[in-house]
Amino acid sequence: MNFSPKKYSLLKARLKRRYKFQLSKTLKEFKKLPKKEVSSWINNHSEELKEYSELNWYFLSQLQLFNFFNQQNPDLGKNGFGPWEEIVFEKWNGSEFASTFLKSLNRGLSLGEANQKTLKEFDLHLVEFGERHILRNEKITKAYRIQTSLGEHLKAKKILKLLATTLHLDGKDLRLMTLTMKEMKTFSQRIEIALKVIKKFSPSSWERFTAFTEVIVPIGEPELVSYSHQDLPGFSMINLYHRDFVDLMDDLLHENGHHHMNHYLNLGKLIEEPLDNIYYSPWRRTLRPLRGIFHAYFTFFWAFKLFIDLSKAKEQDSIFYLFSDEEKEKIRWRAIEEFYMLNFTFEDLKWARKEGLIHKIGWELIHEQHKEVQKYKRLIPKLENNLRLHKKELKELKKKLASSRAEFIKN
Repeated sequence: MNFSPKKYSLLKARLKRRYKFQLSKTLKEFKKLPKKEVSSWINNHSEELKEYSELNWYFLSQLQLFNFFNQQNPDLGKNGFGPWEEIVFEKWNGSEFASTFLKSLNRGLSLGEANQKTLKEFDLHLVEFGERHILRNEKITKAYRIQTSLGEHLKAKKILKLLATTLHLDGKDLRLMTLTMKEMKTFSQRIEIALKVIKKFSPSSWERFTAFTEVIVPIGEPELVSYSHQDLPGFSMINLYHRDFVDLMDDLLHENGHHHMNHYLNLGKLIEEPLDNIYYSPWRRTLRPLRGIFHAYFTFFWAFKLFIDLSKAKEQDSIFYLFSDEEKEKIRWRAIEEFYMLNFTFEDLKWARKEGLIHKIGWELIHEQHKEVQKYKRLIPKLENNLRLHKKELKELKKKLASSRAEFIKN
């Protein structure tokens, strides 16, 4: 059984061992490569990096990326632009230093020369990152890139840190960052109530949340719901400004699902990752690669688990929160919607498994979730009968899934 507190503890212990192995390997690489500013910083502060933490894991991932660029030949790209040159280009283009890198190319520098020039900024940034986030100093220079996912924001062109507090929730310490004290009070109360409701009605969801989520950073862009990063375990960036209470419960568990999966991904491969967009995603309503639907199934399953647990409860209200009729309707609808979308996607994942694209542990995770979904096959029609506002959407969903299955059938 992959979904149990014991399994979560073992998974986290494996990641800590992995950190020590990767750190040792990375430090050895540094000794073989041209010496940089960050090399000296690491030598002076190796004790601070010795043990695993979410921040140290993130810093290590940045050091590994730095080593990749530091290994590149200065003459790279002078004799043409092949597959390897494209890899180097895309890594810089997807980094925090894309603007410096692209400007260097636009000024006529070769790929290798642009790599060396941008590497100097990356080098200084890493030193300041270490000072600011590992040693907790406030030093900043122009080379430093703002870390919004770590609770930094711009005000009057200055990089400032969000206010931080710790919520103590039935044995779980959860850090929350906010812009103001007023937000801290409001957001703390909402999150605490949401998690109490989750714990009461979906205890297994609460157990998983306590295992993998460590920090919540609010995001205010209306177009964003929530996100997280594979290299930053436990940090959930969640829109606490434009989402309702039911959405908040969903978002907390959705990002926690990503943290859970990222523990596996940081330990090894779960799937092969062909780039072909041949799988219809009912969540995105477009074609996606295998990675897209695999991640979607794993993370949206937890929304289903929450909403089906709430839907099957004899009484959804509690001393913590009284759901409105509209919220109860939304909960039923979300359980039904996820049920059909998960079942649709499972067929594509089953095909990918037969094609050898999903590894053993990856399939075990998905198959265990699928078995849980099927337990509620008889409950779903009853929930459908109780829908008032979403009957039309349900009809359209079933029609769309049926037509997409016919159009994108796998042989």
